[in-house]
Amino acid sequence: MRVAVIGVGHLGRAHARNWNEIPEADLVGVYDSDADRCQQIATEFNCRPFRNPEEIVDQVDAVSIVTPTPLHRVTADPFLRAGKAVLVEKPLAHTIEDALAICELAESNGAILQVGHIERFNPVVRSALREIDDPVFIECDRIHPFSLRSTETSVVHDLMIHDIDIVLHLLSSELTQVEAHGTPVLSPTEDLAHARLSFASGATAFVKTSRVAFSRSRKVRIFAPRHYLSLDLVERTGFQVKLDSEYDPADFLDDHGRLMAPEGAEDFLGKILNQTPLEISGSEPLRAELDAFLASARGERPPAVSGQQGVRAIKAAEMVLDSLRSRQGRLSGPSHA
Repeated sequence: MRVAVIGVGHLGRAHARNWNEIPEADLVGVYDSDADRCQQIATEFNCRPFRNPEEIVDQVDAVSIVTPTPLHRVTADPFLRAGKAVLVEKPLAHTIEDALAICELAESNGAILQVGHIERFNPVVRSALREIDDPVFIECDRIHPFSLRSTETSVVHDLMIHDIDIVLHLLSSELTQVEAHGTPVLSPTEDLAHARLSFASGATAFVKTSRVAFSRSRKVRIFAPRHYLSLDLVERTGFQVKLDSEYDPADFLDDHGRLMAPEGAEDFLGKILNQTPLEISGSEPLRAELDAFLASARGERPPAVSGQQGVRAIKAAEMVLDSLRSRQGRLSGPSHA
């Protein structure tokens, strides 16, 4: 499969590197609005530096779109119209309207479209998805050191959307209500945000994100009625706790409705809870993502993250932004004597 990368900044270079290493792919070339950067990456990976995206269309079978989010629609347009396979980095678009237009273009031209929600391919997340079913409560904490990249974009679209996508992937029920708080710190848009997402099934998710920390932390906790998973996405570790299938609290209540454990809480928990580490294996998330996209482009499987799933994540992110900005407006409104 002949491939190219449009936009070779920090993440785009990683796309180019991985495509260059995949035996089933031929990295034809790269494009970037910074001509010097484009030439540098093309030289590094022994491919062609294109002068504009349009001249790439007839040269490739598939393409990675790694431009700034507001440019996703216009960049993807000629490739989708030509029926090429297109991987668009997350989020799918800057607005819901652009995201829907991208999906419509893909469908009407029979083009494969995959959205780059890379955390789906984190080995820890993939291991967890095999173990958990029907969660009722999810907590996501994402702390990131400050970077000068993407500061024109709210942390909701920049980082929180990773965890929004994980939550939506775990919960197929309709998102019915969002309550969110957020504030700028160093950027013109929100650098801190947290949100409570409520679903029609009764499930709830809490998602917290910061991009003004000194260290990096990404943790996810997933609770089902008799099962709990704790994931560390940075260290790529995790464990699961299962409640004994025979446990019934009614068997351990005293006359006042309190749990009885004559042998002590530690022994009690040791008998009814079973904690085991997750078996985690897998390749670099970006490599796994590109392998999945390549298989989809070759007609071997559906896209791992469809355009419609990308739209759902953007709609949820917009609900978060609407909630927190509505609250910001009320807080900054006129004072009354």
